[in-house]
Amino acid sequence: MSGAVGRPQPRRAEYDRIVGAHLRALRKEAGVLPGVMVEEFGVSTALISKVERGSRGLSSQGLGIYCDVLDVSPLDLLVDVAEQYRAQCDPYQPARYRSVRSSVRVLDGLALYADLPERYLPAGALRLATSALNGV
Repeated sequence: MSGAVGRPQPRRAEYDRIVGAHLRALRKEAGVLPGVMVEEFGVSTALISKVERGSRGLSSQGLGIYCDVLDVSPLDLLVDVAEQYRAQCDPYQPARYRSVRSSVRVLDGLALYADLPERYLPAGALRLATSALNGV
């Protein structure tokens, strides 16, 4: 079973595309060339390109390397990506999402990254996040 009834699972390809685009933007903003990422990862330029285009997901180790090289907090990155993903799903949600407590946004970012079904989240966490997002 892929998760609790009523909670749509993230569209993985769309989520990976948003992660990749965000990582590419952060890398360019930091002035880091793709060759630096190739050296840090020990992989080909083609693989870095696939990650940044979103055609290949990123492991937690890979995410950690990106964050270390770009001097970005993994949690901040996941929260930013979750906000972008939620905006993609519901264009009216970003303003509500920013008003939600940061701890709930962090849980949402982690859950989206891990593709966690609701049953693995702390009791009431999704209900709290949904209520906060819906202004209830």
